[in-house]
Amino acid sequence: MDMNEDKDNILFDESINLNEMGDAPLRTLSVEDWITIESIRSSFLSSFQYDHPPFVFLDLSDQATALISWSQIANEVSLRFINFFRQIDEFEGLHADDRFLLIKYNLLAVFPISKCVYYNQTNNVTSYDSKEEAERSRRFFMLCGGSFDIGEICINLVVLIRNATAQDPTLLSLLLTILILSRGLSMNENEPSLTDSLAVNRAQFYYTTLLWKYLISKEGEVQACRHFTHLLTTIFRIQSTTKRSRDFLQDQFMTTDTVDRMAPLMQTFLHIS
Repeated sequence: MDMNEDKDNILFDESINLNEMGDAPLRTLSVEDWITIESIRSSFLSSFQYDHPPFVFLDLSDQATALISWSQIANEVSLRFINFFRQIDEFEGLHADDRFLLIKYNLLAVFPISKCVYYNQTNNVTSYDSKEEAERSRRFFMLCGGSFDIGEICINLVVLIRNATAQDPTLLSLLLTILILSRGLSMNENEPSLTDSLAVNRAQFYYTTLLWKYLISKEGEVQACRHFTHLLTTIFRIQSTTKRSRDFLQDQFMTTDTVDRMAPLMQTFLHIS
């Protein structure tokens, strides 16, 4: 997606630039900012801390079983995301139709962010049972007719997000909120227009500004600028990887005739219904 094509998407809108964000009013986090940051951070951690990574329980008995099992696990993860977003006042205050569209078209793209909560920094695999989840992800894509590459691409995306955020729950929660408010993230040409795009843009700008000020408070302006650019690059990778994964999963559910047995929410998020 070209950065200047979608004016509904404030994250990619040319009206936001790093020079503008360097202006004095945007350099300092207020007490209210810190309260908001701590609230969203706490909600994020409570929503996405698991006893065991959910996808490690994928049933890989055969292709159809694997697809249905994936949809059921993904459905449970989706409910956690929805619960998290419903705790954000700016999201909850949007038009109901816009909330639905943003969830429908963007939720699949933010799945890898939740994995960063439990991703092990020392060995590039999940912390539960060493390499098990990463290996099961590879097996899932290959069992479902995908190449080895697509499994690796999805695993590498989690590593990329981890490196871009250093698993900082504040960064992860702010990035997650910014992405869910990004019209056009799905790269789906059939995505409808928003009812109140100005309200969505305003909410996204608020959280983008919070992220920028948070980076400055931690790193200073020069490093914050570099880090912000790194995050933008990561977002573009999220877009491309999500589109490829979504297209692959759509095709697999359709060709194996398992659509009627998949979790209903995943029919919506894969744009099958």
